Amino acid sequence: MLAANYDITLDRAADYSFVLTINNQAGAAVDLGSPSNATFYADVREVLTKKEVLDLTPTILGTATNGQVLITITKAQTKTLKAGSGIYEWDLFMDRGSPTVRTRLLYGSLTARAQTTNDA
Repeated sequence: MLAANYDITLDRAADYSFVLTINNQAGAAVDLGSPSNATFYADVREVLTKKEVLDLTPTILGTATNGQVLITITKAQTKTLKAGSGIYEWDLFMDRGSPTVRTRLLYGSLTARAQTTNDA
């Protein structure tokens, strides 16, 4: 399975989140708890240096059987980003099964829009 492109545009100094629903080839939600609990890894890196700037902690949303994963970037994290496009890229991986199989689910650019209020 090839990773899907998902570009993110967010506002600095504001919380950001989205829910990813993982479906199988038949269109049914993947049980993230069976045969072994799935774990997820995501980070944001600078495009030019590949330096990690944010370590994200995706979590299974609700019951594992609904195939949903919540990705959240907090206000404190978004405040550390430079405003502009072409600066950052991100991706999301899932480890699942026994033996463990690592799958890259999503990748894309991350654009941070500048805030107007200095004390946000």
